[in-house]
Amino acid sequence: MKVRKLNGRVIPAALALSLAAAPAMAYGAEDGAVFVAEPGNPYDAATWDKIHDNVLEYDEIGLLVEEYNTTYKNLRETYEDNKNASDNVVKLREQLSEQSGDLLSQANSLADTAASVRDVLGYQNMVTPDAYASMVYSSELLNYQSEQMLLMGDSLTEVTPEMLHVQTVETGRASLISGAQSAMIGYEQLLLSKEQLESSLELLEAVYQSAQTQAAVGMATQSDVLDAKQNLESAQAGMLTINANEQNLRQTLCTMLGWEYNASPEIRPVPEADESRIANMNPETDREQAIENNYTLKYNTLSLDTLTDGSVEKANMERTIAQQKDQIASSLTNLYNDVQQKQSELATARAAYELAQTKMTSAEQKLQVGTIGRLEYLQQENALKTAEIEMKNAELSLFQSMETYDWALQGNLTISS
Repeated sequence: MKVRKLNGRVIPAALALSLAAAPAMAYGAEDGAVFVAEPGNPYDAATWDKIHDNVLEYDEIGLLVEEYNTTYKNLRETYEDNKNASDNVVKLREQLSEQSGDLLSQANSLADTAASVRDVLGYQNMVTPDAYASMVYSSELLNYQSEQMLLMGDSLTEVTPEMLHVQTVETGRASLISGAQSAMIGYEQLLLSKEQLESSLELLEAVYQSAQTQAAVGMATQSDVLDAKQNLESAQAGMLTINANEQNLRQTLCTMLGWEYNASPEIRPVPEADESRIANMNPETDREQAIENNYTLKYNTLSLDTLTDGSVEKANMERTIAQQKDQIASSLTNLYNDVQQKQSELATARAAYELAQTKMTSAEQKLQVGTIGRLEYLQQENALKTAEIEMKNAELSLFQSMETYDWALQGNLTISS
């Protein structure tokens, strides 16, 4: 698909053409202008401005995927090309294989970023397990969809337009949006890890200087000095790794959401976790919605209608569908339990942060009256920063778990096919 650039964004050629042909007034470029939808432009003025600025906000990821993501656009084209000619199995297989490769490419990009942060996982709080898990989740989600699309092509005998739409457009859209959302959450967790490491670097530098001073007066050994130096240098090397990982993940987000890979959009913080959402979650009453919307189950149900009554294939599919309904119900309960666990972890992290704040206030008072030194003060300051980062990470983890639960209700829940 041909593309053009617009303020660092990559836009489809068809949209570029509609932009060139449309009057500027249609997009609210002048004071008092009233938005009039042009052909090929379904957005109102506020939405148009939102998705064409140089700012990435979490709540616009869905629009950005629909507007800019090349893989999603190719999936839609595959559907449009084949929805009225679904009997052309050979052509459809080829296109599904191509789109499977596109999804796999984006999955591999996220997997590479996850692999690069794994080596520093947990060291000096450089990368939290939750940040790593978000990247792995995003990658595996896209990889799963890639495999399912490839399997569909390999086993294709008869497909209806409805089946094709579920397998390509609906499932692909959900996988790409949820994958990008998880990547953005992982990006913010990586920035928090960087913030934590910056605090640790200040402390480690002070520890090293203190060790040198004490060694000069015989109160520390050269081994102590060497250990302090090695800890400092390891953290400095870790900062280089985090900076590289930050750049890699930023590039992944850019390419998934329409910017050039080396663009520099402003990436806004992920919304705070709204815990009131949890009160509306109930796996017992939500299971019907999750079952009705599940993409894999929906596809198999449509496929069931194409099979011959009394055949072995139809009997096998009926068993598969029954098993999948049970699996969805069980998975939804597990996801809800995870939300509850993450909420409990957030409460614990908040309590720890409040305690660290109390200790910090005490340390400030002691420093003023001279009962503690600068090094001890920096240690407490670092402990406060650690508690703050852990609280923010716990909030992001809760937010991610709530999003995963909601995606399951919308149908984007991985189950065996």
